[in-house]
Amino acid sequence: MDLTVNFVLKFLHILGLMLGAAAGFGTMVVARQARRAGAPSPELMALRPHFATFGLAGIVLIWLSGLALWLLRYDLANLGPAYTLKLVVALVLLGVILAIYQVSRRAAKAGTPPPSWLPKLGMTTPILTLLAMGLGVWVFI
Repeated sequence: MDLTVNFVLKFLHILGLMLGAAAGFGTMVVARQARRAGAPSPELMALRPHFATFGLAGIVLIWLSGLALWLLRYDLANLGPAYTLKLVVALVLLGVILAIYQVSRRAAKAGTPPPSWLPKLGMTTPILTLLAMGLGVWVFI
């Protein structure tokens, strides 16, 4: 694989990870502040759809760059059970982020607060992100 293509794909992969991490940690901070205040302020509630967009952009960028790297660098070879588990965790993370994005957008459009289960679902994203990242580091040492 050409060095430039490899560099660009890895750069985009890390950028996607940064976007996703920023969204996950930002959402945790907003949830924490909302709990402390008792009722979330409109300003805090207005941040949630933005974090959902960052998370979605991050995971899409990770998937596109990751699949391109797997195809161009490894010819879609079986990279072992840890890599397969990493893909499964990343797929679950994608599903969670898509659900959060869709529900947040729908609630924001309707002008209603998101459902009470949404923050609980959102709290799974840092765990899933760290697990996928750890498995990726393990596979590509």
